[in-house]
Amino acid sequence: MSFTEHLIIGGGISGCTMAKHLSKYQRDFKLLEAQSNLGGRIQSTEQGLDLGPTWYWPHQHGVKTLLNELQLSSFDQYTQGDYVYQQAANAAINRGRDQQGMLSHRVSGGMGAIIDALTKTFPAENILLNSPVVNISKQNDLWHVNLITGETLTCEKLWLALPPRKVASLLKESSVSPALLAHLQSQQTWMSAQAKFVAVYDKAFWREAGLSGQGFSRVGPMVEINDASGFNANSSPAALFGFIGVPATHRQLIDEQQMINACVEQLGKLFGEAALNPISTHYIDWAANEFIASPADIAEPSQHAHFDLARFKAELNRLNLGLIGSEFSQTEPGYIAGAIDHVNNHSKSL
Repeated sequence: MSFTEHLIIGGGISGCTMAKHLSKYQRDFKLLEAQSNLGGRIQSTEQGLDLGPTWYWPHQHGVKTLLNELQLSSFDQYTQGDYVYQQAANAAINRGRDQQGMLSHRVSGGMGAIIDALTKTFPAENILLNSPVVNISKQNDLWHVNLITGETLTCEKLWLALPPRKVASLLKESSVSPALLAHLQSQQTWMSAQAKFVAVYDKAFWREAGLSGQGFSRVGPMVEINDASGFNANSSPAALFGFIGVPATHRQLIDEQQMINACVEQLGKLFGEAALNPISTHYIDWAANEFIASPADIAEPSQHAHFDLARFKAELNRLNLGLIGSEFSQTEPGYIAGAIDHVNNHSKSL
């Protein structure tokens, strides 16, 4: 059994940002991550193509501040040109003029670049990967955290950078109130039941045809498609990505390669023959990740969490427990901006 002053469970952007703050203030801490790599819902390919969160928006100043601090750059999402629309399986593909939405930004090198940069702000020896937590209990004013490896860690301050329902499953044998447990169990993890597909090409041929790379479909399997290319599509990856519209429960019955083939076929229908020959493809089903999605998330329509922090603030303070996952943010829960702002607020008390 080992002791640390602060213990963070969850190595996504919330956990890594808190680790940055704790390291800055020279606090004693450990960061636990159940998976083999940090990032949580943030996952980018080696080429910087995002398989998880993709955008942030101009009003999300906390993201821009963090990027500046980490010396990372961003660029505007490409939306120049027409969009395509698929109304029905046997209907012609429609082409619309200049589908301009809210201006959004992408991080150069992908969102994973944020995680890579954050890990350089605190000691590598403070990270424990491949360390799923079995249960948590409070004994004699200390938190006891039991790992699947058989090891037990104790701490004074426990920071849970996890989805609410995952928090609830770990805290059910601890000293938290039934009301807090019930409230945690009612909070959905944003986009946890989503699946994404990315196709990489040798050039952004759709741009040459006057298309933005945006596509919308009532047929599927993808319901929305966007240009996923890097800042300069001539010198960085040219790619398209789409959100899968097939419900998670139905995806479980479909072979992954069949889904990939169906996505490529759909891109061919929407963007032409050149789309049928990607250099490579990437597919990720977040609903299949046991550390992110809960059965209740998969069964419900997608929605943001609304955690009532004011209602439970006194209890959390008494327990020396910090809930710092993105869903606990009081502004923009589920987004990376919400995660960053929420952790920054907590860091003021360190």
